[in-house]
Amino acid sequence: MQNMGIPLRMANAVHRLFGGLNMRRQRVIDALLADDLRLPLVDQCGVMTGPIAISVAAEQAARECYLVCDRIQTADAIQAGIAEVCARRGVSEPVARTLGGYIARAVDKGWWRRRLRKELVRRFEHTSIQLGLTHLRADPYISREIAIAQAAQNNENQKLLELCIATNEYGDVYSLAKLATLGTANKAIRRGELMLRIRGFEEVASVLGHVGMFWTITCPSKFHSVGGTNDGYKDFTPSDAQKYLVGVWALIRSALHRRGIRPYGFRIAEPHTDGCPHWHMLLFLAPHEVEIMERVIRKYALQMDGDEDGAQKNRVKLVKIEAGKGTAAGYIAKYVSKNIDGTGVGDHKTFESGETYVITVDRFGDVELTASQRVTYWAQVWDIRQFQPIGGPQISVWRELSRLDEGALLHADDLIRDAYQATQKVESDDPAVVQRADFARFIWAMGGPQCGRETEIRLASREVMVAGRYETEEVEKPVGVYLARQPQVVYESVRYQWTITGPGESAGSSFAGHRVGACPSPPWTRIAAASASTWTSVNKYTQSAEAKSADQPKNKIVSSPFNAGRISDRNHVRCAEVDHIAVYLRHRKRAPGAPSVHLEYLREKYRDRHEVPVTSLRTLSVH
Repeated sequence: MQNMGIPLRMANAVHRLFGGLNMRRQRVIDALLADDLRLPLVDQCGVMTGPIAISVAAEQAARECYLVCDRIQTADAIQAGIAEVCARRGVSEPVARTLGGYIARAVDKGWWRRRLRKELVRRFEHTSIQLGLTHLRADPYISREIAIAQAAQNNENQKLLELCIATNEYGDVYSLAKLATLGTANKAIRRGELMLRIRGFEEVASVLGHVGMFWTITCPSKFHSVGGTNDGYKDFTPSDAQKYLVGVWALIRSALHRRGIRPYGFRIAEPHTDGCPHWHMLLFLAPHEVEIMERVIRKYALQMDGDEDGAQKNRVKLVKIEAGKGTAAGYIAKYVSKNIDGTGVGDHKTFESGETYVITVDRFGDVELTASQRVTYWAQVWDIRQFQPIGGPQISVWRELSRLDEGALLHADDLIRDAYQATQKVESDDPAVVQRADFARFIWAMGGPQCGRETEIRLASREVMVAGRYETEEVEKPVGVYLARQPQVVYESVRYQWTITGPGESAGSSFAGHRVGACPSPPWTRIAAASASTWTSVNKYTQSAEAKSADQPKNKIVSSPFNAGRISDRNHVRCAEVDHIAVYLRHRKRAPGAPSVHLEYLREKYRDRHEVPVTSLRTLSVH
């Protein structure tokens, strides 16, 4: 311990008096102060680091990657150099199919801006967890700073979607925001689909005589900060805890499959108030398999630190759903709703340290944060998948069936028609006409809840070349469905050809070419994220575009400080696109003995004119 200028004996006395918790917090602060390679969490005014500072850091990182490519010639060395640049800034290196795609990402300010923002937000939130500021008695689930920042980011994304217009080949025009409300991005639709699927599992289980079991699995204590009061906390993040739970379930699933047990149902990832996730799982299986499952789940859920205090009581909990005491879907409905939008839940309750608490609404200025919003922002920040089916058929087949044209099924197999009818919802004032979508009927058509990948109806796909922002790659796009016993007959779904027009573009211009699908891809996969300027010696962050001097060299292009590395400017007008590979090749160091750039220019200029002989060009390059 540093004695801070006082005698060592006194320093030791102070350490004994204020040691433990306070010293751990002091180490967190010291680590932040010593970290001069990554973005600071706040600026000099104590305000959380904003987009301008992130853009400046993104510019510097992209420039450094340019320099790596300039001084290194081999692919392996370039990748190693870029990986080192990424590691120093706390971000993972680019993932690409080709070296060109790898470099294009590394030298793109937009790519760096997104990665640096995610790294900053996660580090800020992790620090809040370490210091005990993310907890029941402070900010439950997620800190107020990150919740407000994430809400602002979501609002900006929504504004951009509203300004992007999609037009199909029939002249139908929608904003991307409108199209998004027609899918599972709409919370009401997402909640309804989840409950439909859970109800379908329950109806199938009832026919088969299977029983429902509701499990809750929690991480060991070393993953929990508990408001900074847990001496055994090992500084794990919520992402680390989620990876632990995924690993535990992988062991459980493998052990059950080896015994011939294939449960089906749903799992929900939900945070404790300190941000550490735990899992709720609603699983259906045969009555004679219940005892085996209990042994297997307890074995692997308690495999790590199973002898710690409270582990046997708190780490694994089981509720058996008994007939006549409510439905399984009704039991899990509150967990689904409270983790989406809170509809119909009433008070948002949480169980912590043996007691039940109510999470109330917080207001910070004009921002209102409900408990469900906090949970949503928590999942977005840590990239945690909240809802996942266990067993059962693929939902992608269900969605593809709903896109089929009924007229194309007149001569289809009965199984295809039955599965198609299961996906159709008919609303009418006539009770005899009303029909609800029936997920249980779909499960039976697919081969039952334990069919695995060997389903009766499968997804048909076609390989297409997709030009992405950084590289062109071959991907599989769904086009319909087919019967496993009749693979040569494909029932194609109805899809539309969409032209996306971005903000500031004319109606005739293509925002990103034509896209095929019932709903277009998210705009951030299509919009160019870099400004039009290449590397210049001008300081782009202290000199505004309006203040350019009259004698500014024409080859020096100055971009607005706000636009640097952004998708669009403040008015949501798309920034110009940069050909990163061309810039990289233009700035790349000339190999020994290779012709100069100027010589190549002259050769290209006089190639058709034949006015200057090649020997003259060589002489010119020497002088």
